[in-house]
Amino acid sequence: MQGKLMTTCLKVLALSLAIGLSAAVGAVEAAVKAEGSGLKVVGNKIVDAQGQTLVLKGVNMHTYYYQYAWDKTAPLKYATEADIKYLKSLGVNSIRLGLHWQYFRTQLGYQLIDNYVRWCENAGIYLILDMHVALPDSTAGQGKIWNSPVAQQKFIKLWKNIATRYADKKIIAGYDIFNEPAPSEAKKWWDLAAATLSAIRQVDPGHIIFIQAPLGSDTRFQRMNDTNVVYSFHNYKPFVVSYSGYAGAYDSKIPSNSYPGLVLNDVYMAGWAKGKNVVSKISEWTQLDSGEITVPAGVEFAALRLGAAGRIGEVWFDDFSITHNGVKFNMSNPSLEQASVVNAQLPASWRFSGSGDFSGTWDRTVNRPATSANGIASLKISGNSGGGSWSQVNQFYTEPLVKIKAGDKIRFQTWVYAPEMEHGEFGIRFDYYNGSREYYDKARLAKDLQPYLTWASTNNLPLYVGEFGALSTAPGASRYNLVRDTMSVMNAAGLSWSLWSYRDLGQPYFGLYLDQKLDKRLATELKKGLE
Repeated sequence: MQGKLMTTCLKVLALSLAIGLSAAVGAVEAAVKAEGSGLKVVGNKIVDAQGQTLVLKGVNMHTYYYQYAWDKTAPLKYATEADIKYLKSLGVNSIRLGLHWQYFRTQLGYQLIDNYVRWCENAGIYLILDMHVALPDSTAGQGKIWNSPVAQQKFIKLWKNIATRYADKKIIAGYDIFNEPAPSEAKKWWDLAAATLSAIRQVDPGHIIFIQAPLGSDTRFQRMNDTNVVYSFHNYKPFVVSYSGYAGAYDSKIPSNSYPGLVLNDVYMAGWAKGKNVVSKISEWTQLDSGEITVPAGVEFAALRLGAAGRIGEVWFDDFSITHNGVKFNMSNPSLEQASVVNAQLPASWRFSGSGDFSGTWDRTVNRPATSANGIASLKISGNSGGGSWSQVNQFYTEPLVKIKAGDKIRFQTWVYAPEMEHGEFGIRFDYYNGSREYYDKARLAKDLQPYLTWASTNNLPLYVGEFGALSTAPGASRYNLVRDTMSVMNAAGLSWSLWSYRDLGQPYFGLYLDQKLDKRLATELKKGLE
């Protein structure tokens, strides 16, 4: 680069002798612009071709990646150039464009990127290419790549092909190579990231590479052997506000939490009620009934627990019901037919723990005969030494729990079958829980960012918040309050960021648009955050 610049300056000097100093100055400016390499990283900043610091602020355009399986034209329907012009009018200077690896099985992927390159060049908005679904997954987050060396090599080759095609496109800010990597071991991600970066650099030495911190137990950044890297993370804290009311993250809907305000971040066990225990064999399906239980003071929630100990052989439980103050409670997965969204081999909202030779099985071969014709499942506890229990999953997902107060009347009924009981015991009871809460406001949001800021400052490296936002189901004005304050603390810290997302099709939604309907209040907050 220095040699090229020296040659350029000599040419300009010769030109200045011929046509004068004024023209020479103009020629220098033109030459510098021509030699510019788009955006790059200098220390902990992103700078443009003129060396000016640039803070990227924009939105995600996910291109309906989740519809591609049934509509191969969906990505092309997501936006038009008019949408890019609208974002420019708000003050957006960057777009994070979501890609699915399957787009590149045909020319669709390149057609899509070419469209956005042209539109963004016309609008003066930078474009970040985000591999939102990595092969061989059909949808985001499946993680099949981590145990497939073949898929990893294809992933690297795909990025090398993309970088070859767009190496000279200065409107492209860079490549966000993998959205939310979640390997079983962080090293698997960092090895893949390093290999992908190396392959890209063979054909494109200039563009920024955006590297995300992995999800999982080890979410620390690892510094890459490349100076033109921006380190990225996603910020949906507090999760129970940004995803308030969402039913797709776990087996039960996330509870409603307001912002600013006290946010429920966990529940802890606070005792239990007297249960219904059995110490003898039950040779045919029999219903157990707790009778009416009066709730004591000092507890907030109740949930069922099935337990067994000793020489029980095998015991099955099926078809639960709970009444709360005489009204039937809407339990999560009471008939045990629903699979967990986290692990399809487990029942939704139930988990087992045991000791000795005890095991818990979601048994889809034994079912209470009197249930509906399509019923096939029950919970089984097996063992002869030790003990075990099935309990309802809660954490901060409190929907499986019964919200209670002192003096309330609660009652459970369930069906059991224990044909092999010898010298053991099994039973069912209510466990009591209380909530752990924390007050969230702008200061608390800033505290959540601090570990990232400290790491970046210590290493003199730049950060990018690739996603943040809040669902439309957040109560009251919480969605707007959280987005506003998150932008405020990021702006105060000098962080680049991208709001999730521009457009969604169904409820609940994150987007500025629900299909063609603009959320004007969110657009107003975004515009203020861009100023």
